[in-house]
Amino acid sequence: MRDGFDEDEEMIPDIPIVYLSLESKYGRATGPAIIDTGFDGGIYPNLQVIRILEGLEPIRIKRIENPLYEPVICEIFRVQGFLIKPTTKQVISLGSVNVYVPTEPDFIGDEVLVGRELINNLELKLDGKKVSIKLSENLEER
Repeated sequence: MRDGFDEDEEMIPDIPIVYLSLESKYGRATGPAIIDTGFDGGIYPNLQVIRILEGLEPIRIKRIENPLYEPVICEIFRVQGFLIKPTTKQVISLGSVNVYVPTEPDFIGDEVLVGRELINNLELKLDGKKVSIKLSENLEER
């Protein structure tokens, strides 16, 4: 995804994204998610994702590190995750994934992040323009 220009009017490098669908018993959230190798967890949500978690009980609470602020306390919820190839509508099941929801609203952003908890189960090829994903043995096509 193209990001734009910085304050010096230099082009910011493209952002590696995947299209993600998350499902709970209360709904589904689908859209782009940024691949973030700096995030230890599975999914860091935006408000659209948090809405499908309302009514669920967190499986645990965990403190995660934030390089810009103090550690962030998150409730962890488990939902079903899927990668979607928008052009062909091919769906790849990720199985159960952990969503890390900050308890402080100030730490909720506009983007959804996919962290190393999921990335490390995929074979990714980033070439600066697109992401190629190869299925690992524990993921299945649907």
